[in-house]
Amino acid sequence: MIKHIKILKDLKNLIGSCPAEESLNLLRAMADETRQEIILLFAMKKELCVGDIAKNFTLSRPTISHHLNVMKRTKLLNARKEGKEIYYSFNKEYVVKLMELMLDNIKMYS
Repeated sequence: MIKHIKILKDLKNLIGSCPAEESLNLLRAMADETRQEIILLFAMKKELCVGDIAKNFTLSRPTISHHLNVMKRTKLLNARKEGKEIYYSFNKEYVVKLMELMLDNIKMYS
């Protein structure tokens, strides 16, 4: 229980809102097959721009941009702008903390 409280405190500091709502948003974003494939690309490279990501798909660049925006809004991805390009990176710390909280909640009801 103490570990659960610490994770919850850390998560509230990290996200600043309701963990249940954040969990639901994260799971919705991750439920899409294309977004899962995009996440896998970050296992090979730490940071990617839209063009780098689009090269790996038959989808249009605007469609890839839509997926990246959804992932950015749900904090799955971090984004930084350099010139005209936006570079994305996987927000591992956030995702891991939120997943730990979800798992701890499931374990409490087992």
